[in-house]
Parts: sequence; structure tokens; C-alpha cells
Amino acid sequence: MIKVILADHQELFRMGMAQVLAEVDDIRIVGEPQSPEQLLNQLEESNPHVLILSTAFLPAFTEIRRILKRRQTALLVLAEENDQAAYTRWLRARGIVYRSMDGPLFIDAMRRVARGELFIQPDSSDARKTGAEVMENEQDSTHL
Repeated sequence: MIKVILADHQELFRMGMAQVLAEVDDIRIVGEPQSPEQLLNQLEESNPHVLILSTAFLPAFTEIRRILKRRQTALLVLAEENDQAAYTRWLRARGIVYRSMDGPLFIDAMRRVARGELFIQPDSSDARKTGAEVMENEQDSTHL
């Protein structure tokens, strides 16, 4: 069973993703925080395999990262369409998905990052690149 925390500030998005995942046997949502404070509390209380993190939570990322390292939780960044795939390098995330993704892609991304694989959904500006090519282009990015 893949345990997931879905941290997003938009209630409608969290509800929709929870409904999609309710149909999946091997993934269970163990938290749906809507604020960084709620997320920090839920991370301390649970041991998720994957944290799906909205970019709206980045102001609290230093503390979030400390807990993730201790828990060995994979980070899957939930980005806005205009965000760059470079988040995966800067945040040392296992993957990135955009709000425009569909349910099957979202499920595939969670399964892959839970297995330790890299998953990058191409955005409109990266559509011609593979995940590996995006990562190669970001090799010189600064790490946190």
C-alpha cells in the first residue's frame, strides 16, 4: 500500500484527487492538509511514502524538507502550468506533475516516485523533451 499526503491549498483539487484515488486499490491518502502548518503536523504524525506538494507550500519548504529526509518520503511536486520542471532539481524532488494532468497520469506518477523512479510531466514549454532531457538541461541548477 502506497501511503500519500496530498498537500494543496485548493479544496476542490484535493477533493477531486481523493475521489480519483478512492478507485485505486494500492494507494491510500493519509492526509490532505490545506496549509503548511497542517502539513507539518501530518508529516510528524504519519509516515507517508509520497508527499504531493503544491508549490503554494514552498515558503515552509526548509522545515518540510527536514521531515522528509528523516522519514525518507518521496517528494512529488504539484506545479502550476507556468512553473518550471527545474523544481525537481532545486527541491530534489522525485517528480513533478501539473494541475492539468489526468487521473491515470497522476496515479502513474505516484506509483513511480514511490518505487524511487523519476517522473516529470512535460509542460507546454518542455513538451518536446523527455524527463531525462529536462533534467540534463537543469544540471547546473543550484540545489537547496
